[in-house]
Amino acid sequence: MDQQRQERIKKITQSIIGLPTLPTVITQMIGLIDNPKTSAKDVAGLISTDQALTAKILKLANSAFYGFPREIATVNHAVVVLGFDTVKNLGLSVSVLERFAGGSGDTEFDRQKFWEHSIACGVAARMLAGKLRYRVQGEAFAAGILHDIGKLILSQYFTDEFGEILALVRDEDLYIGKAEEQVLGLTHTEIGHWLAEKWNLPDKLVAAIAYHHAPGRLERDAELPSLIHLADFLCRREKIGDGGGPRLPNLDPAALRAFGIHEEPKAALRRIFGYGEELQAEMERADAFTSIARGDDGEAGDGEADGGDGPDDDSDDDPNPLGGSTEGELVGESRR
Repeated sequence: MDQQRQERIKKITQSIIGLPTLPTVITQMIGLIDNPKTSAKDVAGLISTDQALTAKILKLANSAFYGFPREIATVNHAVVVLGFDTVKNLGLSVSVLERFAGGSGDTEFDRQKFWEHSIACGVAARMLAGKLRYRVQGEAFAAGILHDIGKLILSQYFTDEFGEILALVRDEDLYIGKAEEQVLGLTHTEIGHWLAEKWNLPDKLVAAIAYHHAPGRLERDAELPSLIHLADFLCRREKIGDGGGPRLPNLDPAALRAFGIHEEPKAALRRIFGYGEELQAEMERADAFTSIARGDDGEAGDGEADGGDGPDDDSDDDPNPLGGSTEGELVGESRR
Protein backbone atom coordinates (compact mmCIF):
# COMPACT_ATOMS: atom_id res chain seq x y z
CA MET A 1 0.00 0.00 0.00
CA ASP A 2 1.63 3.30 -1.04
CA GLN A 3 1.96 6.17 1.43
CA GLN A 4 -0.55 8.46 -0.28
CA ARG A 5 -3.26 5.80 -0.30
CA GLN A 6 -2.53 4.89 3.29
CA GLU A 7 -2.82 8.51 4.39
CA ARG A 8 -6.16 8.81 2.56
CA ILE A 9 -7.50 5.76 4.34
CA LYS A 10 -6.42 7.11 7.72
CA LYS A 11 -7.94 10.51 7.04
CA ILE A 12 -11.26 8.98 6.05
CA THR A 13 -11.35 6.47 8.88
CA GLN A 14 -10.30 8.92 11.58
CA SER A 15 -13.20 11.17 10.61
CA ILE A 16 -15.70 8.51 11.63
CA ILE A 17 -17.37 9.25 14.96
CA GLY A 18 -17.69 6.22 17.17
CA LEU A 19 -15.30 3.96 15.29
CA PRO A 20 -15.59 0.61 17.07
CA THR A 21 -12.94 -0.53 19.50
CA LEU A 22 -12.29 -3.96 20.93
CA PRO A 23 -13.30 -4.65 24.54
CA THR A 24 -10.41 -4.09 26.94
CA VAL A 25 -10.46 -7.71 28.07
CA ILE A 26 -9.88 -8.86 24.48
CA THR A 27 -6.94 -6.56 23.87
CA GLN A 28 -5.47 -7.65 27.21
CA MET A 29 -6.04 -11.30 26.33
CA ILE A 30 -4.22 -10.95 22.99
CA GLY A 31 -1.22 -9.42 24.75
CA LEU A 32 -1.31 -11.96 27.56
CA ILE A 33 -1.41 -14.99 25.29
CA ASP A 34 1.40 -13.60 23.15
CA ASN A 35 3.61 -13.62 26.27
CA PRO A 36 5.43 -16.99 26.45
CA LYS A 37 5.45 -16.84 30.26
CA THR A 38 1.64 -16.82 30.47
CA SER A 39 -0.09 -19.81 32.08
CA ALA A 40 -3.56 -21.24 31.48
CA LYS A 41 -4.54 -19.96 34.92
CA ASP A 42 -3.52 -16.42 33.91
CA VAL A 43 -5.68 -16.54 30.77
CA ALA A 44 -8.65 -18.10 32.58
CA GLY A 45 -8.40 -15.49 35.32
CA LEU A 46 -8.54 -12.63 32.82
CA ILE A 47 -11.47 -14.09 30.86
CA SER A 48 -13.38 -14.71 34.08
CA THR A 49 -13.41 -10.97 34.84
CA ASP A 50 -15.98 -10.68 32.03
CA GLN A 51 -18.99 -12.85 32.88
CA ALA A 52 -20.63 -12.46 29.46
CA LEU A 53 -17.44 -13.49 27.63
CA THR A 54 -16.98 -16.39 30.05
CA ALA A 55 -20.48 -17.67 29.33
CA LYS A 56 -20.02 -17.35 25.55
CA ILE A 57 -16.68 -19.15 25.50
CA LEU A 58 -18.02 -22.01 27.62
CA LYS A 59 -21.14 -22.29 25.48
CA LEU A 60 -19.11 -22.37 22.27
CA ALA A 61 -16.50 -24.74 23.67
CA ASN A 62 -19.33 -27.16 24.50
CA SER A 63 -21.05 -26.71 21.12
CA ALA A 64 -21.20 -29.29 18.34
CA PHE A 65 -18.61 -27.26 16.43
CA TYR A 66 -15.82 -28.49 18.71
CA GLY A 67 -17.44 -31.81 19.51
CA PHE A 68 -15.79 -32.66 22.82
CA PRO A 69 -17.29 -35.81 24.38
CA ARG A 70 -17.26 -34.42 27.96
CA GLU A 71 -18.57 -31.13 29.26
CA ILE A 72 -16.07 -28.30 29.62
CA ALA A 73 -17.21 -26.79 32.90
CA THR A 74 -14.58 -24.12 33.62
CA VAL A 75 -12.70 -21.52 31.64
CA ASN A 76 -9.43 -23.02 32.86
CA HIS A 77 -10.48 -26.36 31.38
CA ALA A 78 -11.45 -24.64 28.12
CA VAL A 79 -8.03 -22.99 27.87
CA VAL A 80 -6.26 -26.29 28.52
CA VAL A 81 -8.38 -28.32 26.08
CA LEU A 82 -8.73 -25.76 23.28
CA GLY A 83 -5.28 -24.24 23.61
CA PHE A 84 -4.18 -20.62 24.00
CA ASP A 85 -4.41 -19.65 20.33
CA THR A 86 -7.88 -21.11 19.83
CA VAL A 87 -9.22 -19.38 22.94
CA LYS A 88 -7.66 -16.08 21.85
CA ASN A 89 -9.16 -16.27 18.38
CA LEU A 90 -12.49 -17.53 19.74
CA GLY A 91 -12.73 -14.58 22.12
CA LEU A 92 -11.81 -12.14 19.36
CA SER A 93 -14.37 -13.64 16.97
CA VAL A 94 -17.14 -13.56 19.57
CA SER A 95 -16.41 -9.92 20.42
CA VAL A 96 -16.59 -8.78 16.81
CA LEU A 97 -19.71 -10.83 16.13
CA GLU A 98 -21.44 -9.27 19.13
CA ARG A 99 -20.25 -5.75 18.29
CA PHE A 100 -21.94 -5.90 14.87
CA ALA A 101 -24.75 -8.37 15.65
CA GLY A 102 -28.32 -7.96 14.48
CA GLY A 103 -29.85 -6.19 11.51
CA SER A 104 -28.47 -3.02 9.99
CA GLY A 105 -31.73 -1.44 8.85
CA ASP A 106 -30.26 -1.18 5.34
CA THR A 107 -32.48 -2.84 2.75
CA GLU A 108 -29.59 -3.14 0.28
CA PHE A 109 -27.09 -4.70 2.67
CA ASP A 110 -28.32 -7.80 4.47
CA ARG A 111 -26.11 -8.02 7.53
CA GLN A 112 -27.40 -11.46 8.44
CA LYS A 113 -26.39 -12.87 5.06
CA PHE A 114 -23.07 -11.05 5.38
CA TRP A 115 -22.37 -12.76 8.71
CA GLU A 116 -23.53 -16.09 7.33
CA HIS A 117 -20.91 -15.74 4.60
CA SER A 118 -18.22 -14.60 7.06
CA ILE A 119 -18.87 -17.44 9.50
CA ALA A 120 -18.89 -19.87 6.58
CA CYS A 121 -15.49 -18.51 5.52
CA GLY A 122 -14.24 -19.11 9.04
CA VAL A 123 -15.61 -22.64 9.05
CA ALA A 124 -14.25 -23.30 5.55
CA ALA A 125 -10.83 -21.89 6.44
CA ARG A 126 -10.65 -24.08 9.55
CA MET A 127 -11.64 -27.10 7.49
CA LEU A 128 -9.20 -26.33 4.65
CA ALA A 129 -6.45 -25.70 7.20
CA GLY A 130 -6.69 -29.37 8.12
CA LYS A 131 -6.75 -30.49 4.49
CA LEU A 132 -3.82 -28.28 3.47
CA ARG A 133 -1.79 -28.77 6.66
CA TYR A 134 -1.99 -25.24 7.97
CA ARG A 135 -1.27 -25.77 11.65
CA VAL A 136 -3.17 -22.97 13.44
CA GLN A 137 -6.79 -23.82 12.71
CA GLY A 138 -8.20 -21.40 15.31
CA GLU A 139 -6.33 -18.56 13.63
CA ALA A 140 -7.80 -19.62 10.28
CA PHE A 141 -11.30 -19.55 11.75
CA ALA A 142 -10.90 -16.04 13.17
CA ALA A 143 -9.37 -14.75 9.93
CA GLY A 144 -12.34 -16.11 7.98
CA ILE A 145 -14.84 -14.40 10.27
CA LEU A 146 -12.96 -11.08 10.17
CA HIS A 147 -11.81 -10.99 6.54
CA ASP A 148 -14.59 -8.68 5.28
CA ILE A 149 -14.87 -6.43 8.36
CA GLY A 150 -14.21 -3.43 6.09
CA LYS A 151 -17.60 -3.96 4.44
CA LEU A 152 -19.33 -3.54 7.79
CA ILE A 153 -17.47 -0.29 8.40
CA LEU A 154 -18.47 0.99 4.96
CA SER A 155 -22.10 0.00 5.48
CA GLN A 156 -22.31 1.59 8.91
CA TYR A 157 -20.26 4.76 8.50
CA PHE A 158 -20.38 5.46 4.75
CA THR A 159 -24.06 4.70 4.25
CA ASP A 160 -24.66 6.86 1.16
CA GLU A 161 -21.46 5.83 -0.59
CA PHE A 162 -22.04 2.17 0.24
CA GLY A 163 -25.51 2.45 -1.25
CA GLU A 164 -23.91 3.70 -4.47
CA ILE A 165 -21.48 0.79 -4.36
CA LEU A 166 -24.26 -1.77 -3.98
CA ALA A 167 -26.21 -0.12 -6.80
CA LEU A 168 -23.21 -0.53 -9.11
CA VAL A 169 -22.85 -4.16 -8.05
CA ARG A 170 -26.52 -4.76 -8.79
CA ASP A 171 -27.09 -2.65 -11.89
CA GLU A 172 -23.78 -3.03 -13.70
CA ASP A 173 -22.83 -6.53 -12.54
CA LEU A 174 -19.60 -5.26 -11.01
CA TYR A 175 -17.41 -7.08 -8.52
CA ILE A 176 -17.80 -5.19 -5.24
CA GLY A 177 -14.11 -4.28 -4.98
CA LYS A 178 -14.26 -2.60 -8.39
CA ALA A 179 -17.40 -0.69 -7.37
CA GLU A 180 -15.71 0.44 -4.15
CA GLU A 181 -12.76 1.75 -6.15
CA GLN A 182 -15.09 3.72 -8.43
CA VAL A 183 -17.04 5.33 -5.60
CA LEU A 184 -14.44 5.75 -2.84
CA GLY A 185 -11.07 5.21 -4.43
CA LEU A 186 -10.33 2.42 -1.95
CA THR A 187 -11.76 -0.97 -1.01
CA HIS A 188 -13.10 -2.85 1.97
CA THR A 189 -9.76 -4.66 2.28
CA GLU A 190 -7.96 -1.38 2.86
CA ILE A 191 -10.53 -0.12 5.38
CA GLY A 192 -10.35 -3.50 7.12
CA HIS A 193 -6.56 -3.36 7.09
CA TRP A 194 -6.53 -0.01 8.86
CA LEU A 195 -9.10 -1.08 11.43
CA ALA A 196 -7.19 -4.31 12.16
CA GLU A 197 -4.06 -2.28 12.80
CA LYS A 198 -6.02 0.12 15.03
CA TRP A 199 -7.19 -2.89 17.02
CA ASN A 200 -3.57 -4.13 17.30
CA LEU A 201 -4.55 -7.52 15.93
CA PRO A 202 -1.79 -10.08 15.38
CA ASP A 203 0.18 -9.43 12.18
CA LYS A 204 -1.08 -12.59 10.47
CA LEU A 205 -4.71 -11.58 10.96
CA VAL A 206 -3.96 -8.08 9.70
CA ALA A 207 -2.38 -9.57 6.56
CA ALA A 208 -5.32 -11.93 6.02
CA ILE A 209 -7.80 -9.04 6.16
CA ALA A 210 -5.67 -6.85 3.89
CA TYR A 211 -4.62 -9.42 1.27
CA HIS A 212 -7.30 -12.10 1.16
CA HIS A 213 -8.11 -11.11 -2.44
CA ALA A 214 -4.46 -10.82 -3.48
CA PRO A 215 -2.18 -13.08 -1.43
CA GLY A 216 0.35 -13.04 -4.27
CA ARG A 217 1.26 -9.48 -3.33
CA LEU A 218 2.93 -10.72 -0.17
CA GLU A 219 6.56 -11.75 -0.40
CA ARG A 220 6.29 -14.00 2.66
CA ASP A 221 3.75 -15.36 5.16
CA ALA A 222 1.07 -15.66 2.48
CA GLU A 223 -0.42 -18.92 3.76
CA LEU A 224 -3.22 -17.44 5.89
CA PRO A 225 -4.40 -14.88 3.28
CA SER A 226 -4.23 -17.69 0.70
CA LEU A 227 -6.33 -19.94 2.92
CA ILE A 228 -9.00 -17.23 3.27
CA HIS A 229 -8.85 -16.61 -0.50
CA LEU A 230 -9.67 -20.25 -1.18
CA ALA A 231 -12.26 -20.45 1.61
CA ASP A 232 -14.03 -17.43 0.12
CA PHE A 233 -14.27 -19.15 -3.25
CA LEU A 234 -15.63 -22.32 -1.66
CA CYS A 235 -18.30 -20.41 0.28
CA ARG A 236 -19.35 -18.50 -2.81
CA ARG A 237 -19.50 -21.75 -4.77
CA GLU A 238 -21.80 -23.18 -2.09
CA LYS A 239 -23.86 -19.95 -2.08
CA ILE A 240 -23.67 -19.57 1.70
CA GLY A 241 -24.70 -16.08 2.74
CA ASP A 242 -23.73 -13.02 0.73
CA GLY A 243 -20.10 -12.06 0.11
CA GLY A 244 -20.99 -8.84 -1.71
CA GLY A 245 -23.02 -9.69 -4.80
CA PRO A 246 -22.81 -12.56 -7.28
CA ARG A 247 -19.76 -11.27 -9.13
CA LEU A 248 -16.61 -13.09 -8.07
CA PRO A 249 -13.10 -11.78 -7.51
CA ASN A 250 -10.35 -13.22 -9.69
CA LEU A 251 -8.52 -16.26 -8.50
CA ASP A 252 -4.95 -15.49 -7.48
CA PRO A 253 -2.93 -18.60 -8.47
CA ALA A 254 -0.44 -17.69 -5.74
CA ALA A 255 -3.03 -18.92 -3.23
CA LEU A 256 -2.67 -22.40 -4.68
CA ARG A 257 1.12 -22.26 -4.87
CA ALA A 258 1.27 -21.25 -1.19
CA PHE A 259 0.17 -24.80 -0.37
CA GLY A 260 2.25 -26.56 -3.00
CA ILE A 261 -0.65 -26.93 -5.45
CA HIS A 262 0.84 -26.56 -8.93
CA GLU A 263 -1.85 -28.15 -11.05
CA GLU A 264 -3.90 -26.14 -13.56
CA PRO A 265 -6.05 -23.63 -11.58
CA LYS A 266 -9.45 -24.86 -12.75
CA ALA A 267 -8.53 -28.43 -11.83
CA ALA A 268 -7.25 -27.27 -8.45
CA LEU A 269 -10.47 -25.38 -7.79
CA ARG A 270 -12.50 -28.47 -8.59
CA ARG A 271 -10.58 -30.22 -5.84
CA ILE A 272 -11.32 -27.38 -3.40
CA PHE A 273 -14.98 -27.35 -4.43
CA GLY A 274 -15.12 -31.07 -3.69
CA TYR A 275 -15.22 -30.16 -0.01
CA GLY A 276 -18.57 -28.37 -0.42
CA GLU A 277 -20.70 -31.10 1.11
CA GLU A 278 -18.38 -31.32 4.09
CA LEU A 279 -18.58 -27.55 4.52
CA GLN A 280 -22.38 -27.66 4.56
CA ALA A 281 -22.25 -30.28 7.31
CA GLU A 282 -19.75 -28.20 9.30
CA MET A 283 -22.03 -25.17 9.00
CA GLU A 284 -24.82 -27.08 10.71
CA ARG A 285 -22.49 -27.57 13.66
CA ALA A 286 -21.60 -23.85 13.72
CA ASP A 287 -25.10 -22.66 14.62
CA ALA A 288 -23.86 -21.36 17.99
CA PHE A 289 -21.85 -18.73 16.11
CA THR A 290 -24.68 -17.76 13.78
CA SER A 291 -26.98 -17.25 16.77
CA ILE A 292 -24.53 -14.69 18.16
CA ALA A 293 -24.47 -12.90 14.80
CA ARG A 294 -28.27 -12.83 14.78
CA GLY A 295 -28.17 -11.13 18.16
CA ASP A 296 -30.41 -13.73 19.77
CA ASP A 297 -27.79 -15.71 21.66
CA GLY A 298 -28.58 -16.47 25.28
CA GLU A 299 -26.17 -16.99 28.14
CA ALA A 300 -24.66 -20.41 28.75
CA GLY A 301 -26.81 -21.48 31.66
CA ASP A 302 -28.10 -19.70 34.74
CA GLY A 303 -25.20 -20.41 37.04
CA GLU A 304 -22.11 -18.27 37.34
CA ALA A 305 -19.28 -19.77 35.33
CA ASP A 306 -16.15 -20.71 37.22
CA GLY A 307 -12.91 -19.50 35.69
CA GLY A 308 -10.66 -20.85 38.41
CA ASP A 309 -8.94 -24.11 39.21
CA GLY A 310 -11.90 -26.45 39.65
CA PRO A 311 -11.69 -30.07 38.45
CA ASP A 312 -11.23 -30.42 34.72
CA ASP A 313 -13.63 -32.82 34.28
CA ASP A 314 -18.83 -30.67 -6.88
CA SER A 315 -18.24 -33.10 -9.77
CA ASP A 316 -15.54 -33.04 -12.47
CA ASP A 317 -18.01 -32.92 -15.33
CA ASP A 318 -19.04 -29.35 -14.49
CA PRO A 319 -17.70 -27.34 -17.44
CA ASN A 320 -17.75 -24.05 -15.53
CA PRO A 321 -17.07 -24.59 -11.82
CA LEU A 322 -17.62 -20.97 -10.84
CA GLY A 323 -20.98 -20.37 -12.42
CA GLY A 324 -21.12 -17.18 -14.48
CA SER A 325 -17.41 -16.38 -14.38
CA THR A 326 -15.34 -17.29 -17.40
CA GLU A 327 -11.94 -18.90 -17.26
CA GLY A 328 -10.36 -15.62 -18.28
CA GLU A 329 -12.05 -13.89 -15.36
CA LEU A 330 -11.00 -16.59 -12.91
CA VAL A 331 -7.30 -16.61 -13.48
CA GLY A 332 -5.13 -13.52 -13.47
CA GLU A 333 -4.17 -10.65 -11.26
CA SER A 334 -6.60 -10.50 -8.35
CA ARG A 335 -8.76 -7.46 -7.92
CA ARG A 336 -8.71 -5.85 -4.54
